[in-house]
Amino acid sequence: MNILVLAAFISPTKGSEYSVGWNYVKHMSKYNNLTVVYGASGDVLGDCSEMKQYDLEHPMPHVKFVAVHASKTTHTLNYLNRKGIFPYSFYVAFKSWQKQAYQVAMELMETEHFDLCHMVGPIGYREPGYFWKLGLPYMWGPVGGANNSPWALVKHLPWKGRLKHIFRSSVNTLQMYSSGRVKKALRATDLLLTATTENQRKFYELYGKESIYLPENCIDAEIRVNEEKYCRPDTYNFIIVGRQDDRKNSLLFLRSLTYIKDKRNLHVDVVGDGPAREALQEFSSQNGLDKIITWHGQLPRAKAIQLFNNAHIQVITSISEGNPTTIWEAMSYGVPTLSLDHCGMHDTIDDESGIRIPIHSYEQCVKDIARAIENLLEHPARFKHLSEGVVRRAEQYTWNKRELVILDFYRKTIDSFNKHSK
Repeated sequence: MNILVLAAFISPTKGSEYSVGWNYVKHMSKYNNLTVVYGASGDVLGDCSEMKQYDLEHPMPHVKFVAVHASKTTHTLNYLNRKGIFPYSFYVAFKSWQKQAYQVAMELMETEHFDLCHMVGPIGYREPGYFWKLGLPYMWGPVGGANNSPWALVKHLPWKGRLKHIFRSSVNTLQMYSSGRVKKALRATDLLLTATTENQRKFYELYGKESIYLPENCIDAEIRVNEEKYCRPDTYNFIIVGRQDDRKNSLLFLRSLTYIKDKRNLHVDVVGDGPAREALQEFSSQNGLDKIITWHGQLPRAKAIQLFNNAHIQVITSISEGNPTTIWEAMSYGVPTLSLDHCGMHDTIDDESGIRIPIHSYEQCVKDIARAIENLLEHPARFKHLSEGVVRRAEQYTWNKRELVILDFYRKTIDSFNKHSK
């Protein structure tokens, strides 16, 4: 089929939104002709240089990349976000860019035939764009962002982080109930995919829109386990990966470590930098944790993979996530995850492949994580048992299976469109 794709952010080297778009194009171009409209492969909306260079050096059969550079208006609207003064101004700029992309799509339709349109990204529902107005069979997602952060966690953030999350939750709730364009886009959507079961429930409760649960990304690598790390290890390696900020909430995990009585066999690798790193390191020093934590900062991918390969368990204590890229990275190395039981982690991790901590109160989360760690250290055979569970679980989340699932969804999208057009 000829498919018109909106993947606003796409890159063969970056994670998160960028990898969602890239992995989709990489795999679904095996079966379809894709025309991919995008707006950024770099950190700034309109920076398409990396993807343009890649396309020149490694042209992909069956893929046509169409870069939509940000107009002067879009750049101006994005100024406060680029300067870090008011990040939410990005959404105003992004709406402007979506109008540009829609104009480009209409021009493409004048000379090219498309069987359907798929809005792959952005993942968040807040800016639905305008491609749903093109009159094509329309598939949207996987989409998320309808969930708000748990107050039990938010109220323990530093005041700036607390205000940020309160503002985000307030605006999110207001937009969910009042955005006319989101409602119009949903009505025009022939098949909606939601990235978590929580979002699936929210979209049905708020809009009466049925959807299919499908994580926005999955495993794009061979599943392999470093068995040597289980042969009488001197230490058991825990790993945290990601931008160290209030949302990542790594302080909760550090507080848990202060409750661990015997830390001799425990080591923690923290990969990633960010505004919270200095405060985290200060807490670590004040509470005698420096001997068991290595702060790596930003690392080349090869080094990060080496750490994953030697890790016994990954830790995620984020206040809000979709399905973090590190979930799939960990799964591809047979590494189980210890996580708070919400967001995408609630769906992806089961009792055989990880440990999910329920959220009732902040202190309860801290102490439950500490108990889970002590239990693992007292019964280290569980690390290997959980790893085996990860390998079994991972088979459900490979791109080989995802390709066939999406092809089936495309058929359903066209059938739904034809049914409603009669």
